[in-house]
Amino acid sequence: MVTAPRALAPLAAGLLGLAGALAATLFLHRAALDSLDRVQEERLRGAGETAAQLLAHVGPDAASLRRVMAANRLEGAYVLSPALTLLADAAGGSGPADLLRVDEGRARRALGGERSVAFGYAVGDAPVATGYFPLTRPDGATWAVLVLEAGASYAAGRTSIHRALLASVGLSALVALVLAAAAQRWARAEARQRREAERASRGDAVARMAAMVAHEIRNPLGVIRGAVELVRARSGAQLGPRDQAALDDVLGEVERLRGLTEDFLDLAREPAIETAPVDLAELAAEAGRGLQASHPAVALRLDELGPLPVEVDRRRMAQVLLNLLLNSAQAGARTIRLRGAREAGGARLVLEDDGPGIAPALEARLFEPFVTGRAEGTGLGLAISRRIVERHGGSLRLLPTGRPGAAFELRLPAAE
Repeated sequence: MVTAPRALAPLAAGLLGLAGALAATLFLHRAALDSLDRVQEERLRGAGETAAQLLAHVGPDAASLRRVMAANRLEGAYVLSPALTLLADAAGGSGPADLLRVDEGRARRALGGERSVAFGYAVGDAPVATGYFPLTRPDGATWAVLVLEAGASYAAGRTSIHRALLASVGLSALVALVLAAAAQRWARAEARQRREAERASRGDAVARMAAMVAHEIRNPLGVIRGAVELVRARSGAQLGPRDQAALDDVLGEVERLRGLTEDFLDLAREPAIETAPVDLAELAAEAGRGLQASHPAVALRLDELGPLPVEVDRRRMAQVLLNLLLNSAQAGARTIRLRGAREAGGARLVLEDDGPGIAPALEARLFEPFVTGRAEGTGLGLAISRRIVERHGGSLRLLPTGRPGAAFELRLPAAE
């Protein structure tokens, strides 16, 4: 038997692998961003140092700053005085600098000769890299600060990396869903195989017990029947009506036990199936006449029952149909309806009744031997019937009705 921890082992291993994949993806994402930031910083640093050397000789003006922007695909370029006013701006601005845009501390350090490149502020979700570069005179004195702001080309790489991360996480989630579905299907298949193995084991034990019981009962029944018939033959007219009725009752019980013995034997063995083309509708009508003989108060309706050619053992399939009809009648049904239809590869017959239905606790085990909802029932009829049907390559199952009563569906292969 497969235990629950063993059944969950593939799912646990898959989840562990998924967690490892996500961790690796996040690590690579962080590493890629760090590498990109370093590259962008070096790129901006090189552009700033080159532009600072150029502007130190030609002097800053809007046109020169625009050329620097175009050459390096920048978002902005301006020059700050020691008082943090705009000496020149590529956008044409002048006056005091926008302190929301300017990092005053870095500007002061740049006036002291320190170059710096960092992500200063963000526009939407995209961080903007800024560079602060001192502008010096030939004597080495710093007289202004060049500020460069990275443009969309700098943020495009980060956007691509973020998209790759989202795609990786989405793919991992999809893999997780597929893994969960596969694990669920595997667990269900394992549970189904376990149930089938348990059912087969029980069925084998039941079959051996049934064969033993049938063997031990059949011989004494033959002795009892022979003795009763001998008493009747010898006594003849000397027996009164009550004695005759008593002998009839004994023979009736012997016959009932003989039938039960045959059921046990059918459960324990695989009797030969001799198939021939048969009209299932005609066979159902014959079984209906047998029902009417024993339960005349039960109304039988044959709806939509046209020719249904199948390949079956006529005697065995008649036994199945009569079992189904008698089960409904004995359960208390007053009306039984049979309807059938031809379909690809076979025929379908549905029996519906207005009886009390099947108790929910019995539905899952209804076709197992000795499972019955009636105190006087043996629980063999449906088990034997399903075995006979499955040996014909068909199926017999209980249908959900959503209303009082029971419904059974019988499917059989078509006659060739």
